[in-house]
Amino acid sequence: MPITEMPRSKEYLHRIRERLRDDKVSHCIFTAEYLASFSPSLDIDHDEAIAAGLLHDYCRNLKKNELLKQARIFRLPLSDSQIENPALLHGPVAAKICQKQFGISANVYEAIYWHTTGRPALGILGQALYVADFSEPTRKFPEAAKARQQLRVSGFASALLYVAEMKFTFCQMKKVIDPNTQAFLLWLRNQN
Repeated sequence: MPITEMPRSKEYLHRIRERLRDDKVSHCIFTAEYLASFSPSLDIDHDEAIAAGLLHDYCRNLKKNELLKQARIFRLPLSDSQIENPALLHGPVAAKICQKQFGISANVYEAIYWHTTGRPALGILGQALYVADFSEPTRKFPEAAKARQQLRVSGFASALLYVAEMKFTFCQMKKVIDPNTQAFLLWLRNQN
């Protein structure tokens, strides 16, 4: 089913076009479409998949100081890694703002909040957004292509674990690793 058949998609598209650069708008659309393409096999609600995909980067263009300011306004707990790299806050801040502006469901809120780092016991919509954000078809890095192949050939659980491993590997190149990224990977390994 096309994303435009989701009742609020036009509203979401209008709002993200006001807030994001064209390349980010395109990424959000492709993330929503890709997520919607495999969500039926995971029993994920189509409208929630579209909402999560379109809105996940709602605050991606905010500057570092604005993300920190919004996090403080919302009284979000801040980790050392988020203070060191405020871009990690774009998911939690977006979840709060989207909850306030659009009244998103608890599932969509959780998915948007944790789409960058993941967390142990993340719900299936959040797990699916984590994969779709990393590997939507316009992502050109080789790991994204491999994640898409994993999803097609080996299934969702295999693709999810691969994406978590790649994200952790990428994080190891930074000064501070968000503890949720590592905890999510360990949780996934224990699930398998």
